[in-house]
Amino acid sequence: MLFQGILIDCFQKIKQERTSSSIYNLLVGKKAIQTIQDARFYHIASYYGIYPDLKKEDYHQQLHQLLEKDYLQEGEKQKLHITKKGEAWLVSNKEYLNGFAGSTYKNRIEPFKQRLLLFIQTFTNTSKNQFRFIPITDNHEIEQFIKGFYKQYKHRSIEVLQQLYKELENALSRLTDFEASMFVDRITSYYSYGSSLQQLSQDYQLSIPDCYLTLQKTFYHLLRVQEDDTNYPMLQVFAKNLRAADTPLSQTAQFTLRLMQKQYSFEEMMRIRRLKANTIQDHLVEIAMHKEDFPFFDYLNSAIYEEIKEVVQTKQSYRLKEIKNDVHPDISYFQIRLALVLYNK
Repeated sequence: MLFQGILIDCFQKIKQERTSSSIYNLLVGKKAIQTIQDARFYHIASYYGIYPDLKKEDYHQQLHQLLEKDYLQEGEKQKLHITKKGEAWLVSNKEYLNGFAGSTYKNRIEPFKQRLLLFIQTFTNTSKNQFRFIPITDNHEIEQFIKGFYKQYKHRSIEVLQQLYKELENALSRLTDFEASMFVDRITSYYSYGSSLQQLSQDYQLSIPDCYLTLQKTFYHLLRVQEDDTNYPMLQVFAKNLRAADTPLSQTAQFTLRLMQKQYSFEEMMRIRRLKANTIQDHLVEIAMHKEDFPFFDYLNSAIYEEIKEVVQTKQSYRLKEIKNDVHPDISYFQIRLALVLYNK
């Protein structure tokens, strides 16, 4: 129950301070500043964006099963909390949930995955003089990447395939036999079509979400090993130039950042961008989360920060309204949000 285990872990960590929708937004990788903050504040960033295609009805179905099995219970204001049975499951299975790196690889995992799988399909077919096959992806950028690689290495097809085989064999040996086997079954190669998620679900007697997330864990592992070890030149090819595209800030926040770097005041940024104060504040909070040199004390002084920090530590809560009720009335929600970012740096 990998997927349900992740849900149990998330609900334990948010401590009824967020709704069930917040966890759905986390899993699909919603770019809203609230979701990004939740990921960091509640230490669930490893799950951010790990299941971008998750449908709401499937998510709610999994929650319903957890409620039925008494791993979760519904509390005040329809917020879910973990039961003793859920806590016991986490104690026994915590390691089972390791291996995800959602926030780290949010924008890289999908192109890396498609590059790798299309490469295997292309080179195993062309090495057998089979040039007519239906690509596993219709993503133009991925196809162009593999075409460029093919032009460069088509005369060394066997050599590069052997190198990749060696790298995958070594990398997969660090996983469980079950994880490695499912990954291999998913691969499409010469006259061998990769199993669909439905087929994997039947073959391994697991839910479709569990199969999907097991495969995701494997791709996170492959991304991680090629970063940490120079003995994976082929895997490094598939990750090439993906880091540059992994811009943590939204496009609109980047525009505000450029104005901020040019020393424009808050009011000037509002006027130039023709945006409301709340929107610029959202941008500044987003920037603060990702920029180490953010000037926090341009927007709140040390006394305000210490007051907010004391309330957070006393209440052990990140709920904005709860914090606001216990600090000086002049302290704004914007200052509280910035203080929370600084507190979690």
